Amino acid sequence: MKQLYGWGLSLSLVFLAGCSSASGPTFNAYTVTTADGSRLHQVECHGIFEGPATCMKVARQICRGEPVRAVQKIGRLQSDNDETDVTRRLTFACGGAPDTAPAAASQPVASKPQTVAQFVLQTDTLFAFGQSSLASILPGGAANLEQVIARIKQRRGVQSISVVGHTDRPGPETVNQPLSLARAQTVREYMINHGLDGEVIHATGVGSRDSTTQCPVGESRAVIACLQSDRRVSIEVRAQ
Repeated sequence: MKQLYGWGLSLSLVFLAGCSSASGPTFNAYTVTTADGSRLHQVECHGIFEGPATCMKVARQICRGEPVRAVQKIGRLQSDNDETDVTRRLTFACGGAPDTAPAAASQPVASKPQTVAQFVLQTDTLFAFGQSSLASILPGGAANLEQVIARIKQRRGVQSISVVGHTDRPGPETVNQPLSLARAQTVREYMINHGLDGEVIHATGVGSRDSTTQCPVGESRAVIACLQSDRRVSIEVRAQ
């Protein structure tokens, strides 16, 4: 049997078939076991009239109706002065290409951030009336805000912190909207000053558009008291 060259696999060679005659096809066929245990086949075609066509014909016979998947094709195996040496070698597998879809499906999918905490700070106790600056934060409001900050610091994987300012309905929206935004921005600044990451904190103001109360019309003291829960800063924390 001819020694095989040019193939980097560990070969488990088992003679499968062969025939030889003066004018008929001449070939050798082997099974090939690779280093990872995969099973391939190898056909060497010899003779004056033999070549890739004969190798493929034998391969189809070995695969018995399954597709022939070529792994390696080699032309002349030896370089000599014999012009009739048209030896060919075909290494192949039977069947289609391996399905890699399950491996791709097994890749972990990153989870989406979810709301893990929500807080509401009443602005009546957070800011002095009609004010929005850091200097106007009331002592009780500062204590409440620091409790919120401490609880957020206990959370791992925080992706975003949404700070939204709200006002009640009395007064024009041209005043309420800027006031709600300014208070949210001040709360954001306070959080950053007390150790939270400013990159994940976003401040917005919605004025009186997101009311939670059902109070009568008017601006009496009773109505203003009823509207207290609308005057707030809400904080939502999202994490993975």
